[in-house]
Amino acid sequence: MIKSITTSLAFSLALTAISMPVAAQTPLSASDRERAIGELSQIIEDEFFDAERATAIAADLRAAEVAGAFDAITDGEGLATALTTRLSAEDRHFGVNHVGRDAAAAAMAGPRRRESDPSDARPADPWAPLRRQNFGFARVEILAGNIGYIDLRQFAPIAPAEQTARAALEFVAGTDAVIFDVRQNGGGAPSMVQYLISHFLEPGGDTLINTFVSRDYEYPNQLWSLPSHPAGHRPDVPLYVLTSARTGSAGEAFPYHLQALERATLIGETTYGAGNPGGTYFTASGFAIFVSTGSARNPITGTNWESTGVTPHIATSADAALDTALSQAYATLLEGELDDGARLTLEWALEGLSASADPVILTTSELARYAGEYGIRAFSVEDGRLAYSRDGRPAAALEPLGNHRFRLAGDDDARFVFVVEASGAASRMDLHLADGRVLRNTRND
Repeated sequence: MIKSITTSLAFSLALTAISMPVAAQTPLSASDRERAIGELSQIIEDEFFDAERATAIAADLRAAEVAGAFDAITDGEGLATALTTRLSAEDRHFGVNHVGRDAAAAAMAGPRRRESDPSDARPADPWAPLRRQNFGFARVEILAGNIGYIDLRQFAPIAPAEQTARAALEFVAGTDAVIFDVRQNGGGAPSMVQYLISHFLEPGGDTLINTFVSRDYEYPNQLWSLPSHPAGHRPDVPLYVLTSARTGSAGEAFPYHLQALERATLIGETTYGAGNPGGTYFTASGFAIFVSTGSARNPITGTNWESTGVTPHIATSADAALDTALSQAYATLLEGELDDGARLTLEWALEGLSASADPVILTTSELARYAGEYGIRAFSVEDGRLAYSRDGRPAAALEPLGNHRFRLAGDDDARFVFVVEASGAASRMDLHLADGRVLRNTRND
């Protein structure tokens, strides 16, 4: 039997397919099936991080094959699926793919350069695929209320991704709270986990974040916070992490360690539960298997999130997690000492969030009371909504907030507040601005 381990991200999530070409419905003889299970069992026995469990898992797999548990399977893809289902009950990172003998042989042999092709003499950028994905940083923005938001889809190794990661942190450096969104994050490298967590801890590098236990080295491998950070340190900024049932591996390590350190509030769903890092191995029979060669051990909890997942502080659906986090952030910040401008910004952001979650519905006749001209500003009812224009410019739709208050759709920089007489018609419109100014506009007669 020949086997080989790929160079992979230490926390590559097995519930995503191993990135190798897969043939469709490849016929598999009984002898091929027996050989494949034998090879895969041996890899597990040799490489799985827990030697005692490795022996037991491999023995169980061999016994199942002898007992005929896989006899009905006649194709490579079907066997890979059945093995993944069986093995993932032992460790969430286990994943088997049928990649074909040629692909497996190429992976085991490694890249080969054709001397006749001069273009091959130039080394390809090994990080090109990650670079095209912006190293996992899908969105970085400032949300209403001065809340930083980072949508992180994977944890790329810090070596090629540091500049991008630092730029993301520096972009939200002036915010009053930060939200990390790992709801669609399947994993990646612990070096990025270390880098990001360190930014939100005190400088000095004296915080032990994680310990890895493995058969490959005698003593545990420890992951400490960075003594200094290129983007500085923000140990006191309110921090929130959004999770989902799809969040896996390093995507779970990030919220798990922050939770153990009591440094962040986790909001969303319990995560997938893949807590053991490893790599992909190939067999001569054309299969690839991801095996956990190590196991994370948080120094505070003494364990990890394998099989259990990471339980958030505030449980809600993945879809509702962001709005819930914003509501929590606004409420927390409003409890602090704020100047009038900051307090107004947060109150408006919270009001806007509530309006988006529970829209105020007004009838056409109710909207008509506000229609008219107020100085250089005009309001009209169009398509069942109140519209605003200034100096004859194109009209923009307004969103009702209740109590005769409106805003431009999704805009929390201003409020249109109408003063309504006993007769029911508006006599004045006060334009409240975020800087505290109020522009009073009497209705034109």
